[in-house]
Amino acid sequence: MEIENTTKIKGEILLGIIFALELYALPVQFYLLLKSPEFTFFSAAVRFFSFFTITTNSIVFISTTMLLFGGKCKINSFFRKCKTITAITVYILIVGIVFNLLLRQIVDLKGHHLIVSEIFHTVVPVLFFFYWLFFVSPEKISFKVILFWLIYPLIYMIYTLLHGFISSFYPYPFIDVTKLGLKTALINGLFVLIAFVILSVILIFISKIRTKASR
Repeated sequence: MEIENTTKIKGEILLGIIFALELYALPVQFYLLLKSPEFTFFSAAVRFFSFFTITTNSIVFISTTMLLFGGKCKINSFFRKCKTITAITVYILIVGIVFNLLLRQIVDLKGHHLIVSEIFHTVVPVLFFFYWLFFVSPEKISFKVILFWLIYPLIYMIYTLLHGFISSFYPYPFIDVTKLGLKTALINGLFVLIAFVILSVILIFISKIRTKASR
C-alpha cells in the first residue's frame, strides 16, 4: 500500500511538472506570435493553432489538468484510460521525433522562442513518455484502435491543406504545397501517418508486455 502511494505521488509530481511547463510555454508562444504587427488577435489564434505542435501540446496540457484536478468527473475517467494516455503519448512523441529529425537543423531560434521550442519538442515529449511508461497502469490494447487514433492527425492534415490553399500558409516545410507541389506534400504526409502507425504499434506492444508482466 505504501509503495502504491509513493508511486502515485511520484506520478502526480511528474504530471505537475508537465502541467507547469505547458502553463508557461503555451501562453508565451502565443504572446510571441501576437507581438508581430502582421497579426490581429484572431489571425494570431488561427496561426497559433495551425501547428500540430501547439494542438498536441494543448491536448497534453488538458490531459494533465484533468488528471491532476479533474477528480471523479466523467470527463476525467476518459483521460485516465490507458488507451487515451497511450494515444496522447503517440501524438506528443511524433511532435518530438519529427522536429528533432527533420526540422531542428533548419530553424534558428533564440531567447524565449528557443526555450518554448525545447519544452514543446523535447522536454514534454520525454517527460510524458516517462509518465506513460512508469506511472500508467498497463492494459491490453487492440491494434484496431490505431484506426481511431489516426483520426486526429488526418483531420489536422486535411485542415492544413485546406487552410494552405486559402492562405498559402503551411506550418511545416515538408507539407508546403506551394514549394513542393501537392503530390510531394501528400506523399510526405503519408510518411508521417505511417510513422504514427509504427509508433502506435510499438507502444501497444509495450503495453501488452507490461500487462503480462504485471500479472
